[in-house]
Amino acid sequence: MTLYGTDPSFYTRKAWLSLTAVGADFAYQLKTHANKAAVEAAVNGYHRFPVLDPGDGSAWIVDSTRIGLALSQRFPARSLLPDDPALAILVRIADDWMDEWFLRAAILFRAKSEATRHFVARVGALNLMGYHEGTAITADEEALVARALPGIDRFFLDSCATNGVVGCGIAATEALLARAAALLGSALAPFLFGSRLSLADAALWGFLDSGLLWEPEARAWVDAHAPHLVEWHARALDQARTGGGEWAHLETAAARLAPLLGGDALGFSPFLAANRAALEDGTRRLLVAGVEVPARGFTEKCRAGIAREIAALAPADRARLEAAAGDWPLLAVYREP
Repeated sequence: MTLYGTDPSFYTRKAWLSLTAVGADFAYQLKTHANKAAVEAAVNGYHRFPVLDPGDGSAWIVDSTRIGLALSQRFPARSLLPDDPALAILVRIADDWMDEWFLRAAILFRAKSEATRHFVARVGALNLMGYHEGTAITADEEALVARALPGIDRFFLDSCATNGVVGCGIAATEALLARAAALLGSALAPFLFGSRLSLADAALWGFLDSGLLWEPEARAWVDAHAPHLVEWHARALDQARTGGGEWAHLETAAARLAPLLGGDALGFSPFLAANRAALEDGTRRLLVAGVEVPARGFTEKCRAGIAREIAALAPADRARLEAAAGDWPLLAVYREP
């Protein structure tokens, strides 16, 4: 298998840990100017990352969650989803929360700091040339990097704005990061769903590995305010390499995650509902932390996909899910068809 991506990409690192956790034999390749056309041609013009070539002639896979789900089917002994269908729904919801909401906390320092954006953008520019951070390059190559930096910087600023991490939204996102980091201290016991890595753990690891523990200013904040995330990041990597572990019982996992995903799920529950409404009524705009942002069709597509999985549960499994997490407003949002 070959994973194509870029080093500053949270989702590339999520896919990398997913591949490691299932025990796949894979290589990691940067998506560069040289291979960009061929990679995108293999996935019908999809220009984002990560992209996985399964290496067996089957269709290439895009999107970190789709990659994790496909890997779990291919490597069932080390699946990132539990066999318990009701517990698997909670994993899917936690993974979606990470991908769509904790993302805001992960990009905080790219929004706040020009120095952080320059640091990340430089690595992105090097990646496009086929190099990793720290590679010595020539003066001509430095000129190419300098030309690429403004465009990459704009990409990061646009991403921050799209997620409401701009203006007054920056302070709200700082509060989200602090609250989420504190709650994760008790939720990671040792991982989100027991002593075994889940797809949601892979997402968190990706945000740490190429964001909060990699960017210097972000790392300084974590060292000062959430050092447990540093230890967890190392523990998760060790677990991915060795495999094993046990899934928590549904009731145990739901109770431990309720402070994070119960209530308004740190703002994610009302966001999902508002995003869906904005798409349905045609306004296609909504407020996140007081910042107007575009409604996201892919976010709704993910929510609707989980809703279909809930609807497909056997009655007994759905009853167990309702008993464990039926009072979460977030679950109610996912139950909507």
